[in-house]
Amino acid sequence: MRWAVLFTSLLLLSTIPLSTNVTAEGIDSDTGVTITADFNNSTETTLLTISIPETNDSLLLDELRTTNVLLHRLSFTTHDGDHDYFAIEFVDNFTLCSRTMLNSECAGHTFNIELHPEYPGHERTAYVLGKEMPPSDERHEDMADEEIDQWDLWAEELIAITFNQSENAVEEIDERISEIAAVENLSASYSDGITDLTWDYPESIAMNHSIMIYSHDSPATRENWNSLTKTIVSSSVAAGTTNFEINHSSSPVEREVYYSVTLLYETSEDTRFLGSNTLTVPVKEDNIAPLFVGELSATFNSELDMTTIDWGAGISDEDLMINIYRSQMYLPILDTNNLVATVDSSLSSFEVEVPMGEHRQSWYAITLVDSQGNENLNLSEFSPVADPVIESTISSSQISNLEVERYIDGTITINWDDTTQSPNAIAKIWRSVSGPISSFDDLEELASTDVSLEQYSHNPLNPVDEAWYAITIEGTWGSGSIPWHDDSLTSGVNSMDNSFRETEDEIEEPAFDVLAQVQSTSGAGGEISDGDMISLGPMYEGDLIIISTSRIVENISCNEIAGQGSVIYSQTDWALSFSANQSGEACYGTISDGDDEIGFTMTWNYIENITVADDEGDEDDTEQDDGPAANKGSKESKETIAGVILSIIILALLVYLLVMMKGPKYFEEE
Repeated sequence: MRWAVLFTSLLLLSTIPLSTNVTAEGIDSDTGVTITADFNNSTETTLLTISIPETNDSLLLDELRTTNVLLHRLSFTTHDGDHDYFAIEFVDNFTLCSRTMLNSECAGHTFNIELHPEYPGHERTAYVLGKEMPPSDERHEDMADEEIDQWDLWAEELIAITFNQSENAVEEIDERISEIAAVENLSASYSDGITDLTWDYPESIAMNHSIMIYSHDSPATRENWNSLTKTIVSSSVAAGTTNFEINHSSSPVEREVYYSVTLLYETSEDTRFLGSNTLTVPVKEDNIAPLFVGELSATFNSELDMTTIDWGAGISDEDLMINIYRSQMYLPILDTNNLVATVDSSLSSFEVEVPMGEHRQSWYAITLVDSQGNENLNLSEFSPVADPVIESTISSSQISNLEVERYIDGTITINWDDTTQSPNAIAKIWRSVSGPISSFDDLEELASTDVSLEQYSHNPLNPVDEAWYAITIEGTWGSGSIPWHDDSLTSGVNSMDNSFRETEDEIEEPAFDVLAQVQSTSGAGGEISDGDMISLGPMYEGDLIIISTSRIVENISCNEIAGQGSVIYSQTDWALSFSANQSGEACYGTISDGDDEIGFTMTWNYIENITVADDEGDEDDTEQDDGPAANKGSKESKETIAGVILSIIILALLVYLLVMMKGPKYFEEE
């Protein structure tokens, strides 16, 4: 049996003095290195003490600083009364003195190694220091399997086996370990803010305990447990429970953490961690969403039917990705159904292809998402959101042939052709009195109507001489489901470039640049304007009425009022004169020159001279007596008429002079 061979070797080595010499390659057998062991039953730990002798041998001390030695555990266990089982286990690899030690520090150096045997331990255990294993090609090919195993075991040069040695015997230590009370196969996973711990129970374990759950930042071992900084997650989980959830929704967390699960009995807690009741790999818990800080723009290229989303610069972080969202309307919270693409965070732009037949208004936004799926979908004023962009792959989204007309009752009618390619679209009708409509500043929204009606009428409360109209469309196009207002304005298409008159057209009266005046020998008269009513007062036999103008005109006439409008007097000249002894004592005067004409009305009261007659005798007497006197009166009458005519001529000259002194008025024809 192998154990018999080993045990025989140990017995041979037991003849070594109490301070066992340690031998390694290049180290002789008289080094004086000792190794002792002590097992503590209460803590179930073994304490090894290795001591370097006090020596001035610099070569030896150099070898102790530079030569690696292997620490192995040799164990024997008896089963079924007569079968012993042998095992060799590698424990550690080190130099007996640190490479940085001085000779004075290495000489007499002593150090301890605390070991924690695994369950169930062994009834006889020895520890041995040896050199490196020999190369495998040094084995002999003709060795039997058992001999090869022995070679592998004993090819190490044993340096020391020292356990409470006596002169003729080797005493081993008893490292039998009590049964470990712990759960097995502990695992942890994190998702959506929940850490899920699961474990298994060993078979036939009593349920007289509760479960303790700890968290800590570094792996737990039996050696560091007491000094390890840890937090109790729960101390009251019922026995038999095989899972536990930790909800992080109430507080932010971003860490890599280890968990350990122990069984807490009334008077003890097994913290040996010799099984799988502690995590050896941390679980990453992270519910803090990364935030993108920056600007975002969206630009549509109508030639390529592509929209370029640009955020300026990428982020070099393998744990992050960028999510791109598109929405038909601005939303304070992003909808994951609107996710367009997920791209590497190192990129700075992305191109979105717009399908044919689309005419849409799009809001684009981007977010950062980490490997745990953390993402902030709430938009704020600092979130990278692009201004809405119109993406159109149709031929027309506007009305055309916009025309406006006015009816005699003041109704304004707007007509257009529906070329919007949007069923059930609404036409918004706009009016401006300040200029062509190129923006939505300083204008009035008149109404909204079905664009397919292609007409709208209204009566403006305050019609103006210059007004402009425009029509925009609210509707859906392509795959869109939410109506939106396309406020695009194109001069000459859906916005008038020329003004329209809402008021009645003004009839321009022709300008008459002739000054006119009426004067009579009685002294009455004045200037004449179109429509004047002029009264000349009483007039007597021989009185004349003169109508004069500042220049020669085509016709000056005085028409009878009481009759059928016959012309009493008419003359083509700059003056018309006629006697006042007319029975009508009135006329409708007109002065015309080409298309220009003014009309006026004159009236006067003609008083005749009355002669009283005596009897014939008296007449004869008178004729006889007054013959010379009669001749004298006839002469005076002729002189009076001559004076009147002279006065009229002078008056006419004065009127002409007066008119000429006023000067002509100039009129500008539009």
